[in-house]
Amino acid sequence: MSLIYSALTAALMLVAIPARALEINGQTSFVAVPTKARLVNYQWYAFEGRATYYVVLDFPQGAEAGLGGISLEQIRGVQPAFLYGAVPVRAFLGTPRKEGRNVPTAAEFNIESRTVNVQFKEPVEPGNTVTVAFKAGTNPPADLYTFTLAAIPFGPSPIPQVVGVIQMDIHTPY
Repeated sequence: MSLIYSALTAALMLVAIPARALEINGQTSFVAVPTKARLVNYQWYAFEGRATYYVVLDFPQGAEAGLGGISLEQIRGVQPAFLYGAVPVRAFLGTPRKEGRNVPTAAEFNIESRTVNVQFKEPVEPGNTVTVAFKAGTNPPADLYTFTLAAIPFGPSPIPQVVGVIQMDIHTPY
């Protein structure tokens, strides 16, 4: 009987159980960090209305943790891109012109530090493209606006991991 129990235990140890999150010392991290991101704005001119900024992130299949949110820090631009404070934020699976299922979000804006943190209330599974839409309303003055982007895993004590730098070019209308 103990031989059957030992063989069964060994067989179960060899079966790959999909990990929902990689936790090290109580902190959640990604195995494969997202590296493909872009910022899309279909309104290119300074002070143009109806501006919505789309941060599009390709979330890799082998991440081994759900995506819990993103963090943006503006590192270049003549003024804060969100000078007028918090704007409506929504997230969805897919791209700006091919929207999928909505992802519930909560966002925190800090104008002084030029940062925005967006938390997803449910994890985005690896292998998806997720878009976060910021309905800014009016574009800032003409300049090249640059942001660092970090991905935040879903889980306890997440370790944000830098994805890269994204840019938005706002042109003079004449």
